[in-house]
Amino acid sequence: MADGPVIDKDEEFEKRFPLHALEYHWDRFDPHLLCYDTPASEVTELDLDDIRFSVSDVRQCIGRGEGDEYIRCGKHSPVDRFSQCPECAEESFIPFQECIFEPKCDGEICDMEFCKREHVLYIAFYDTRMKIGMSSSRRIEQRLIEQGADAFSIIGKYPTRKRAREAEKDISSRLRIPQAHRQEVLLRNLSRQLDVGGIEGRHEALALTLGEAYGLTPEPIEWLEGYPIDLPLRGTPELLRTAGSHRGERVGIKGKWLVFESDGLKALNLADMPARFLARNVA
Repeated sequence: MADGPVIDKDEEFEKRFPLHALEYHWDRFDPHLLCYDTPASEVTELDLDDIRFSVSDVRQCIGRGEGDEYIRCGKHSPVDRFSQCPECAEESFIPFQECIFEPKCDGEICDMEFCKREHVLYIAFYDTRMKIGMSSSRRIEQRLIEQGADAFSIIGKYPTRKRAREAEKDISSRLRIPQAHRQEVLLRNLSRQLDVGGIEGRHEALALTLGEAYGLTPEPIEWLEGYPIDLPLRGTPELLRTAGSHRGERVGIKGKWLVFESDGLKALNLADMPARFLARNVA
């Protein structure tokens, strides 16, 4: 007969990974990773200066907020593309999660204020690399900080999210401006001096093209210069798999990437943490 109580797999897992990552966000240029501390039954914050933690492969719905109260997912649902299960997302945010990427309506079906809200199209600059995107007018700067852009320009305003998305796809296709870049490509920029003149030149040329093709007048460049990292780095960080054990000396944070020294420069995608489980490694 075995000694001591028998612990089921869920209890054993929570002992090994007591923190459930809920949200990664920026307050201006100050990054935060919020977690639910299972043993303490409270929301806490992971110290991003202390890089001694392990991250699980397992991803589970982060639950939802109700006012100032945090409510765990009652089904503990596994998740993949999104950090919430459909039930928790519908309760707290949006009834159809796919609408985050591809809006189905202008709000007449879902009656969501988010979908009816004014959105903007922007061009983000990662050094001289451009990408097009859309955002609610209320949080445009914050979104670009989250993405680690060096600068951006608002190129148009649209009355609903769906209208902005349609314009984004059209301009991206016709002018061959990508909607995303691979992380490894953007990480290479961190070891290069920012080409301010090159960005200004691309913005000027883009303004002429958008004016001729669409009658749009891009706004002046807005620079994002407050990230807690000294650039350029001495080399390109190696992008690590999120799951695993991570230990090193923090170099800084830009957008989604935590850069640290651990037998060379390494980068970890903090935006991939929510829904995963973590453990602080103190040894």
